[in-house]
Formats: sequence, structure tokens, C-alpha cells
Amino acid sequence: MSRVLIADDSETILLLMRTRLEMEGYEVVTAADGVEVVELMQGDTEPPPDVLLLDAMMPRKSGIDALRELRAAGIETPVLIVSAHQDEMDAGAATDVEVSGYITKPIDFDRLFACIADLTTR
Repeated sequence: MSRVLIADDSETILLLMRTRLEMEGYEVVTAADGVEVVELMQGDTEPPPDVLLLDAMMPRKSGIDALRELRAAGIETPVLIVSAHQDEMDAGAATDVEVSGYITKPIDFDRLFACIADLTTR
């Protein structure tokens, strides 16, 4: 099954998402902010995640800033932005960081699972 990195500053959301994804058979790694995302993605994470689920707004470094840094480093892992606000990113920013899609909070897990499956079978 696929490996997923979830980044969100809410411990409750991380726990909920981790639990639901693990129940579906996914291997899950978590991060509390964009700094941790960059460290995990540029470190010796074995195997690297197949999909990143990033909250757009996090402390220390936003999901968007972390994604810009990863893309600049040549990391092309598919990314779903998970956000409570549909308008946190404009179209230019989404194109700039090559986002694969968006999931809004509260999370529709059926939709999330379908998006992850689509991204990991491409």
C-alpha cells in the first residue's frame, strides 16, 4: 500500500487522518509544520512518501512555502492541499508549486481516498 505524509498543525486532525488512512491500509508519516515536511522529504525517509497531504497554513513554515522549497530541490511527489479555506491559494500560487489537488476541511474521506488512489496509480 502507499505511503502518505500528512502535515497539519492540529494534533486532532493529524490523529484523525492518520487513523483513517491506516485503517485503509496506508503507511502514514506525520509532520506538525512545513519545517518538518522539508526535513522529512530531504532526509533519509525510506521509502519516500507517495503522496503529501499538506495543510496550507501552518506555523514556522506554511505548507505552500515548504512545497516551494521541495519543488526547488527537484522533489516531484504529488501533493494535495488540505485546507479549511478554499481561497487560501490563488491559481498562480497553485501553478507555481504544482499542486495535484485540494481537499477541504471537514474532510470527506471517501473523496480523499479516491484522490490518493488516483495519484498513486498514475
